[in-house]
Amino acid sequence: MPIMRRILYTLVFIAATAAGYISAAAENNDNSHRMPATPFEYPQAPDTLNSLEARTSYVMTHFWDKADMKKIMADTAKFHKAFSDFVGFIPYASKDSVRSSISSLTGRYANDPKALSLIASEAERTLFGPQAEFWSEDCYLMFLRPLLSHKKIKPAEKEKYLTQIRMLNSSQPGSNMSAFDYTTRHGAKHALYDNKAEYVVVMFQPESCSDCSMSRLRLNADAATTRLVKNGTVKIVLINPGEPTAEWRKDMEGYPYEWEIGSAPNVGDLVDIRVLPATYLLDNDFHIIAKRLDINQLIGLMATINHNQVLNPDGDRTDAKGAGAEQ
Repeated sequence: MPIMRRILYTLVFIAATAAGYISAAAENNDNSHRMPATPFEYPQAPDTLNSLEARTSYVMTHFWDKADMKKIMADTAKFHKAFSDFVGFIPYASKDSVRSSISSLTGRYANDPKALSLIASEAERTLFGPQAEFWSEDCYLMFLRPLLSHKKIKPAEKEKYLTQIRMLNSSQPGSNMSAFDYTTRHGAKHALYDNKAEYVVVMFQPESCSDCSMSRLRLNADAATTRLVKNGTVKIVLINPGEPTAEWRKDMEGYPYEWEIGSAPNVGDLVDIRVLPATYLLDNDFHIIAKRLDINQLIGLMATINHNQVLNPDGDRTDAKGAGAEQ
């Protein structure tokens, strides 16, 4: 369900509970062939709760109260539906209610590794994976912790989630981007940390990306970026996160020699590239200054760095780093 549809659904659901719509609909629905609107009866927020946050927090806190969890979790479609609806309330509820609701759900199954695995899988689908309606790393970790600490869950299953956590931790502003190796457009083996400059721009662009060639052309034509690359202040690192083709190598021949261009098919295990293209700005210690930059933001930051350098060639670049951190 697209995000705007999810928002509309949530708002309508909260409004409906005020009027007792769900229970009334259940009582009046005598068409046995029709699928129920929900897998079980969801809670209704009391009329005394007026704000959206208060009503949503109540629903989250009591969401699973009337669920026959054994039956619901045994039915893949119903559990998908219920879990998606449960997670859909997270953006509107208070942090305390979200934390206690997740803790309550996972706490029920502290001694049931199979159920914890199922919950973690649903959390991955709804909060982490490419089809998630929104990402919430904090909430995702709340669902994972009980599984990761459970002694009866095999290390191989835990490693999958630990890899995701390491990737997320090394992809946040202020963190060091994980070192990764890549094969250059000329076939040499290089590593991210081989690139020395005051600022390192890492652009992850898949070969099939229709907008990437335009962004590369704009960056190549930008006077401020060209000056910064030529004088060694900025290093452009362009990475194809897939297996390169002969066509890709030929296309890359047209870009400046100073650009470091290569391919790293497994880089997604180390860096957050769940949405592509993905552009990061790093400092000279490979700390992340900004992430998920679009081409306009990147060119704007290049202009800031260039302006700062021209006016104050011997000074620091704190203004540029500050601007990047806000992206």
